[in-house]
Amino acid sequence: MIKKILISIFSILLLTTNVFASNLSINITVEDKVANIEINGLANDIHALQLNIIDENGNENISFEKGENFNYSLMKKEKIDSKTKISIVIDNIGNITDNNKVNIGKLTFGNIPKLSKNIEIETVKLDEDLKGTTQNIEANIIVKETDKPQSGDSSGNTGGGSSGSTGGGAIINNSNTDKKEDKQENISQNETLENQKFDINTAYPILRNVNFNDTSNHWANEPIKFLADRGIINGMNNNEFKPNNNITRAEFITILANLDNIDVSKYQSDNFKDVDKNAWFNPYVDWAYENGITSGINETTFAPNDYITREQMAVMIEGFTNYKGFKLDDNNESIAFKDKDNISSFAKSSIERVQKAGIINGKTDGSFAPKDNATRAESAQMIYKMLIIQK
Repeated sequence: MIKKILISIFSILLLTTNVFASNLSINITVEDKVANIEINGLANDIHALQLNIIDENGNENISFEKGENFNYSLMKKEKIDSKTKISIVIDNIGNITDNNKVNIGKLTFGNIPKLSKNIEIETVKLDEDLKGTTQNIEANIIVKETDKPQSGDSSGNTGGGSSGSTGGGAIINNSNTDKKEDKQENISQNETLENQKFDINTAYPILRNVNFNDTSNHWANEPIKFLADRGIINGMNNNEFKPNNNITRAEFITILANLDNIDVSKYQSDNFKDVDKNAWFNPYVDWAYENGITSGINETTFAPNDYITREQMAVMIEGFTNYKGFKLDDNNESIAFKDKDNISSFAKSSIERVQKAGIINGKTDGSFAPKDNATRAESAQMIYKMLIIQK
């Protein structure tokens, strides 16, 4: 797998030998349904690695958050009999580490996992040819008991603890978490919520307590924290969300896919010429295309790395609500935006629909600014509004 990923990035590659430090170790700390993974003793000239981990309890509802800002990170799941094989791939243009230690990230499971100590690791470094060196390592697995919250604590508003997208800290669950996730395991991914009573905490249980350094005084702090606590969005790193940064089309599609808890191994896109089969966003774009959430900017181009515009975001939001069967009732009066003539024809009906539903509003000057690039804060606000109006 690593070979396929790196061929498109590097032209000069090396046959890897002696890539392991003598004290290589893999440490996995399991707290309830979350496993934090760390590697120690990794050689300093490693550019990529793949970990293959077995969950003997066979969880299928699994999400992965990378621990450091690597250029590529992918978690794939493969069912083997009653077990689940989890493959985590990490690639970096430079060396992955300069201190022999890597915080791989964390896996969050639908139910408490039972991880095999036998971990397969493949590492790659660059020079003249590319081949990974594979080794089986017996992981040091530490299972920690997690205090259960009191039976009345369902607000998710807790203090202290976790820094954000990675690392340790208490896992914040409410009293119905086990029931919630059992229900999620049994809901088909294509099943809509139409004619069902929608409960946000059932559909998207709190997994952690996130407090970004750069959002506490931001107008979008509430939606950002709401989504981050539920693992729907991540920060740019452990401590920062960068709310005013623009967001790409691929990044926004990935957030929508997180809302659907997709199995990335079931999707591989060849619908767009600019979506490489080894790109990290490939399965998310394919999922969105297959379910009518996006059709690209034309028949052959998705433009994954372009910043998404406000009108494009509105179209994708409407497409997602149609796919999931979410409600888009007329909660507000229609707004006659002063720049309505600048709205593209493909987006007019979508903007009107999500605006009247209360998901998106115009600017303070009465415009919609359809061609403006949307920010990370605006994307969080729209998704948050889309969810809370389902109550």
